[in-house]
This record gives sequence, structure tokens and C-alpha cells, in this order.
Amino acid sequence: MTGSAAFFDADAAAACSGTPAVKGVITRIDTQQQTIFNGFYKSACVGLDATRSILPKVRNAQLQTELLGQLEYYREQKQKVRGQMLECGAVPQERGSLAQFCANLSVQIHCFGGASTSEIAKLMLKGTGEGVIQITQLLHEHAELPDALKSQGEGIVRHEEHYTKRLREYL
Repeated sequence: MTGSAAFFDADAAAACSGTPAVKGVITRIDTQQQTIFNGFYKSACVGLDATRSILPKVRNAQLQTELLGQLEYYREQKQKVRGQMLECGAVPQERGSLAQFCANLSVQIHCFGGASTSEIAKLMLKGTGEGVIQITQLLHEHAELPDALKSQGEGIVRHEEHYTKRLREYL
């Protein structure tokens, strides 16, 4: 999927309500589903911001290519979830400027004076691991989700777990 692909379809609406969508009818989102969507959205935003912050520090061409691919994945996820939420009549909760600043500052501190390929991979592994934990906790805390939303979350976790396996090669 690309960033320009349309995500406003019956599957997105089914994720909102758990029932098939009727074309032209806006399906309402409940609080639990909005919490899950916001969790997916936050995960994509954090990954996007962290990857953008670390990319200028990367000297290894292969790791840079890996991170660029992951950056595109986070962009797609952010747009997909945003589209799904808007289709359901909800607005994604944006990260605050302070949270973004602190995350960027953390990367800058860890990479002060230069960072090796291994150190960069380690930072990305830690952040990705935290994201996997957060998504997994969300899914467990909200067990009564529509199948489409559960499946989406499980897909995010699987993708991130595969990404961590690829990152381990740079340790």
C-alpha cells in the first residue's frame, strides 16, 4: 500500500463497528475502539519520529535502507489509521510537541559524538520492543474488539517483530 491509497472501505468501517458497513452511512466508533485506533496511531507516529531522528546519524548503507523501508511503513500505517478513524467519525489524537521534543532529544543524547551501527540498531530495537509491548497490552486490555481491529493490531505486532529480527543483524 502506498500513502495515496484509499483506506475508506467496508473493512475500515467494520473495524469501527464490528458489522459490515453500508455504503454512504458513517459508522460510529465507540470509546474502546477509539482507544485502540489511537494506540495504533501513536505507535506509527512514535516510530516515524524516532526513525526520522536517527536516520541522519546512520553511516551503514544497508541499515539506512532498512530504516528507510520502515519509515515508509510507519507513514503508511499513520495514514491508514487516520483514514480509518476519520471514516468512523473520530479524529486521531496527535502527539504533543513536548513528547516529540523529548523523543528527539533522547536520540540526540544517545548519539552524541557519533553512534556506531550497532548502537543505532540497539536504540531502534528498544523502541520497537516498547511499541510491540504497548500494542500487545492494548489488545489484551480490550479483548472484546471486532475481529478486523484485532487482526490489524496483530498484523502490526507481526510486522514489528519481523523488523526486530532484521535489526538484530546489525548488533
